[in-house]
Formats: sequence, structure tokens, C-alpha cells
Amino acid sequence: MSKYPEEYVDPKYWHPKCKNFELIDWQKWLATNPTVPKVYNPPQSEKLSGRSSIPMWWWARSCYVQPISCCLHSCCAVKPEMERISDGDALFRGLLNPENTSDDAPDVLGNHLLWTQDNIASETLINFGSMAWRKQSDEGRVIGLGTALNDWTNDVTCFGYGTSIYMNTRFFVIQRSPDEKWYALSGFSSPDDPETECSFMFIYVVQEGDQYETPDGNIIEYVKPGDLVRVSWDNTNPYETDNSKLSYMYFPRRVASINSDGLLVKNSPHIEDLLKVATSDASDKCCETCCYTCSCCMSPVERFVFQTSHISDRQ
Repeated sequence: MSKYPEEYVDPKYWHPKCKNFELIDWQKWLATNPTVPKVYNPPQSEKLSGRSSIPMWWWARSCYVQPISCCLHSCCAVKPEMERISDGDALFRGLLNPENTSDDAPDVLGNHLLWTQDNIASETLINFGSMAWRKQSDEGRVIGLGTALNDWTNDVTCFGYGTSIYMNTRFFVIQRSPDEKWYALSGFSSPDDPETECSFMFIYVVQEGDQYETPDGNIIEYVKPGDLVRVSWDNTNPYETDNSKLSYMYFPRRVASINSDGLLVKNSPHIEDLLKVATSDASDKCCETCCYTCSCCMSPVERFVFQTSHISDRQ
């Protein structure tokens, strides 16, 4: 892990001046009646559309201009350390060092390594526990500050390299609703520029009685109370919670945790499902995709399924 970022103790990062940033008025926000759709049909499954998605630059194992990617990662990577998911302990222990976990991190986020299953972006594993955290105040405030550079993995493609460069300057602050069911994340690059906008996303903590199913009616058995759902509506307006405008959704899964004794614990069935897609054989699509370079015969949903079923083992 990188050294503790100096920005974490800089007050301006806890109070960014982005023109649309604000401390959430949770009473106003909850009055919009925000809900997570109970039928899981992620909007991002349609995003890999149009001519620009025909070349398979987006695939997490893409060989597109791979020599360039290898060169960039070896000589000027902002995240030079790499391990394989299938090697397990080396990667997980590197990301889940208990010495880097704040005592003030919420239980649902601290000491857990999250797999961003069904995320089509070039990012796979996240540890929120190593962010800077502080206790909530009576009036409400930002309780977490983090950077997407540390403890946030990318794949080894050119897309992954570009994403890591973007993350190099990306920070986010976290607020929590009074009932502790919702977390609001606001991402920004510059805390000083009032002309820029931050982007909003939310995490919902699954409650007793919540049940999620696929569009064909199958219950998603691995989602239990206390698990998480990541959702976005309007990235620039935190008070927009109309599900007809839902733009992103997935279930971050706790593949590994640090227990009370400081030991690494791998969580079933999440770890097995992660290993399955990280080591899956995609050779049945080799001819159809011209050696994984062209997806002209795939629909957007088929691209999404291929992307999320065959992620990069190297991170």
C-alpha cells in the first residue's frame, strides 16, 4: 500500500468547493422515498453499445494494443504492484492490512475487501477501511475521505492503465444517513475549483426483509441483510432518486475480511464466485471475436455478460 496520503489531513479535501457539493439534507433526501429496485436488472448492461464498443478495448482481459499496455505498466504505472486474484492471500493481505484500517470506519465498510461484481469499469477490488474516517457529529458531516489510488485495483489492459491515471487525482468524501441505511459518496478531482462538479453515488445497506431477484424471478440468494448495494441516479444531483433514471447498480460483495484476531478470512460463496470469473475459460468466443478483438456479433447485453463473466485475474 502507498503511504498515508497527505490530503487526508487537509481540511479542504473534507469540504470540497465543487459547485454542486453540499452536506446532504437527509430529511429532504429521504422525503424523495429512495428505494433500490427489487428486480436486479443493472442499467450498465446496455452501456456497451454503438460502434465504439465493437473493438474489445473494454474487456478486462483485452489484448488490444497489449504491448503498449505492458510497457506502460512496467515503466510508468501509478499502481506498479500487481498480484493475481487466484494467488489469493498475497493480493488480499496487501489490500486488507489491519494496521491501515481506521477504528472509526463503519462496520459495514471497514475490514472488508469488496468485489465490484457486474461493474463494467476497469476496477475490481476495493477496501474502504483504509480511508480516513471520523465519527459522526450531532448535526451531520462528512465522515470519510478516500482516494481511488490506494487499495482500489485495476486490470492490466490499456483501459485499466487509463483508469488508474484518472484515479491518481480522484478523491471522494462519504456521508451517512441518520438511520445508517444509506451512504452518499461524492467524487471529485479538485477541492478548490468552484467551477467543477462532483459526482454522486449511493450505497444502501440491505435490511431484514429485503429480497432481490433476477428478471426471470430467481431469488439472489447471496444477498443477505447487512450486505451492500451500489446505485446511481443523476450523478450531479443527489436528490434525484427516481428509479426510472437509475444509471448504475450492482452488489459489492465481501470476498475477504479481517476478523477480530487480525486474521484474513475468505467469505463464501463470494470468494468462490470471484475465483470462478477470474479464472474462467473464454476460448469458446475466440473465433467469434477474432481472437478477442471484435464484438460486432455481440449485442450490448452479450458484451456485458462476457465482460462480467471473464474478469482479469491480474490486478
